[in-house]
Amino acid sequence: MYDRHVWEATPGQTLLHRIDVRTKLVLLILLAALILLVDSPRSLFLLFCLALGLHVVARSSPARWRVLMVFVLLGIWGSMTSQALFYSREPRTIIACLLPPATPAFGALTGGVFIYREGLEYGAIQALRSGTMLTLGLLINWTSDPRQLLRSLLSWRLPYELGFMLITGLRFLPVIFQETAVVLTAQRLRGFKPFRTLSPSRLIQTAFQTLFPILARTLRRAATLAASVESRGFGRETPQAVLPKWSRYERFFCHSLLLAVSCLMVLKAVDALQFNGLLYVPSWRGLYDLMKVWL
Repeated sequence: MYDRHVWEATPGQTLLHRIDVRTKLVLLILLAALILLVDSPRSLFLLFCLALGLHVVARSSPARWRVLMVFVLLGIWGSMTSQALFYSREPRTIIACLLPPATPAFGALTGGVFIYREGLEYGAIQALRSGTMLTLGLLINWTSDPRQLLRSLLSWRLPYELGFMLITGLRFLPVIFQETAVVLTAQRLRGFKPFRTLSPSRLIQTAFQTLFPILARTLRRAATLAASVESRGFGRETPQAVLPKWSRYERFFCHSLLLAVSCLMVLKAVDALQFNGLLYVPSWRGLYDLMKVWL
């Protein structure tokens, strides 16, 4: 996980490495809109499996699969836990009681802490959304040259400052993990064992002795980068390399996907109208049932 090469884009001969960066960005944007549009758990699960399947197509290394699984599982755990404890909608079904309301002090203050079944289900759905976007984002980061990403964003009239900060953040992500590995190694060589115990005081000590050196080293690198960029006159007026021609097949694919997502948006609007009693056509009942299952 702390290996810098795990986070950096690597060249490859797979389909996802060869297609244009603009195609991958369009795919990410449209799938993000589709994820927000769909509420069905089975459809969200299929989209999540599709995102994982793209990693198989890209032949992601085992180290990258481990990183992906760690982040996805942490996101699922955090989303389901938070929603199970703090779910406020009705109805709510209590499946466990962590803190009875009769508990002195904290019980009266919180009204009891419970785990709700509906909260777990809602958290799982939200975790599928965030996990799918995380999976697609890492896929693009691992299969796309950052320079091509910057040129593509600038060709779409994205403000130069935003595009530059975005790509700089992507380039600095591997550096941060590399600095973390260096700091932890230096601490161990000095006899410090950060994970020997899990007491609160030990965790606070670990945080202070690890985070501040990482922050200091990262700030020094950022200052060096800023001086380098300024000395080279890198800015909006700097001539940029011309992007390769966008294949007509890839443009056709993007337009087809855009049309499909637009049709789903129209169907979602029709479903919302009939649900609220504003538009109901009896002959469309089969379509309504289909949208209820998949949308």
